[in-house]
Amino acid sequence: MEKLPARAGWQWVKQGLEVFRKQPGALMALFFSCMFLCMVSLFIPLIGGMAPIVLAPLFTVALLQGCADVDQGKRAMPHLVFIGFRKPARKPLLLLGGLYLLVMLLSIAVLSMLDDGVLMKMATRQMPMDQDLIENSRGALFISSTLYMIGWMLSCLAAPLIYWQSMPIGKALFYSVVTVTRDIKAFLMTSVLLFLMFQVLTAIPVILFSSAQAEVTGIFTVMLLMIVLMHCTLYAAYRQIFGTPPVTPTAVDLKKP
Repeated sequence: MEKLPARAGWQWVKQGLEVFRKQPGALMALFFSCMFLCMVSLFIPLIGGMAPIVLAPLFTVALLQGCADVDQGKRAMPHLVFIGFRKPARKPLLLLGGLYLLVMLLSIAVLSMLDDGVLMKMATRQMPMDQDLIENSRGALFISSTLYMIGWMLSCLAAPLIYWQSMPIGKALFYSVVTVTRDIKAFLMTSVLLFLMFQVLTAIPVILFSSAQAEVTGIFTVMLLMIVLMHCTLYAAYRQIFGTPPVTPTAVDLKKP
């Protein structure tokens, strides 16, 4: 397959918006179901704090399957939240989640090394909040965040390849890294467009509302919408590169009377 041009990223965002517009309520309901399971997972003994990261690939395939069902004229149902927990995809998806956790721990280690652990100490309340120290740590936070985002971008196609192509984790990661590296211009264009969209949308509540609480609520709502839109865009990218995923027999067909 030939390299995709940068404008393919624009097409992915556009197609992702089209998928989202078809069933925004259903996709948001599915996302909230994922969020609920994430909150429940926090109560798992010993690993509760790490569970949402490890389970992230399982929720990713749930949202992507929801996008696929919407794209194929079916209803995205909340019970799709459990599809990643089924065999044989469950084990490799959990292993992928473990890899996400390692990448996050590495980014935190880099952050602590660059700012002498200042932000982590403030986050864990080992030292009081200090605006000057926070400002001084912005560069370190940017570097560590960039490291994590690079890791996520390179592996973003691994979860759907595991679920839809039945690939083992090693093969899925290989194809994900090779594909993203080959089409890096398109993926970077997608990232830039989504980032700019987020910046514009989060500026709206700041302009409209005078209440700080209303502003925070509006920004948080935009953030949730952007997470769903990001998955819709990722689905569009997967569909162009690897083809349309198989139809799920349990989905509700909206085209039938």
